[in-house]
Amino acid sequence: MNKISQTIALQFDTPFSPFTAGEFDYALEFLAEEGFTGVEIAIARPREVDADALLKKLEAHNLAATTISTGQAYALDGLCLSSFDGDVRKGAVAAIRDHAELSAAIGHPPVTIGLLRGKLEGGDKRGLLENLRMSVSDCVEYAESLGVVLQIEPICRQETVLLNSVYDVLEFIESLGNPPNVGVLYDTYHSNIEDNGMAAAILAAGGKITNVHLCDSHRGLPGYGDIDFGEVISALRSVGYGGAYVLETFVTPDREFIDAHCYESVARVLA
Repeated sequence: MNKISQTIALQFDTPFSPFTAGEFDYALEFLAEEGFTGVEIAIARPREVDADALLKKLEAHNLAATTISTGQAYALDGLCLSSFDGDVRKGAVAAIRDHAELSAAIGHPPVTIGLLRGKLEGGDKRGLLENLRMSVSDCVEYAESLGVVLQIEPICRQETVLLNSVYDVLEFIESLGNPPNVGVLYDTYHSNIEDNGMAAAILAAGGKITNVHLCDSHRGLPGYGDIDFGEVISALRSVGYGGAYVLETFVTPDREFIDAHCYESVARVLA
């Protein structure tokens, strides 16, 4: 059965959640009461996380960790998998490995490579992509030894110069040798911008999709913008997707609206 999940932050606030990091325990309680069965957890510094305590909190609310989000390490600590600075790349690789270790301790949720790959970095794009390829390659075998999936999120060109479309990510995975533990985090907001046909992109990715972010064209709750979620969900079901559906949205129009409609919005598009 698919998990219905929402992004929450453990250490530092994120714009993709209505809950502050200081409300982590409350967020778990609220989401469990609403009917959610999972949470995507934004974690910047995995070595500072008490994995046993975190797992106990999740289990107490019958919630599974559906994803570990890593992008805060870029914003807060300047780590970047595509950097031309070798020490920065080394630190980013170490961070992903630490996230993989945390994943293995809390149920093996996929670890996301999103904006930790770099945003609007300067320099030769081919060089950046090669740096990214070397960095991710350094992480893949280690994650596989722990039974952890790494998932790469296509992110629109307004936010990053690298891997904008589903097709870009599929080509990149192929360049890695198509490792079995590397997948695609399919985000409806970014796909609506970058992919010429969302259903076609889903069909192209097929069984490589390991996680789904639900977010509408205005980056708010699904079903309140212009994306045809009927087409999207039909395509995901046709490729046998059985993973989590995760709300990763801006808090728009306000927190009260998100809290009142979060579960209903997902249930409606999945109906």
